[in-house]
Amino acid sequence: MSCKRLVDGACIDAIARTEHGTDRPTEFMCRACWRYDGPARGLGDIVHTVAQVTGLAAVVDAVAPDCGCQKRREALNERFPKAP
Repeated sequence: MSCKRLVDGACIDAIARTEHGTDRPTEFMCRACWRYDGPARGLGDIVHTVAQVTGLAAVVDAVAPDCGCQKRREALNERFPKAP
């Protein structure tokens, strides 16, 4: 996994570690992590990045903090993964 928060096999993100219950997440945990910060895994990550850069993500978080964005991100990544 190439998440910027994974250093020498250990997650350095306190929020993600708390959510996963370990500082050494499995590859599956990293793939599903909403705090993932690395190369795009699929269309969901691309949409997420565009929303962050344009400021749309901040507006959505302010209006509807539990909008289901992460579930859509995961579904898009699964349906349209990055080509090898």
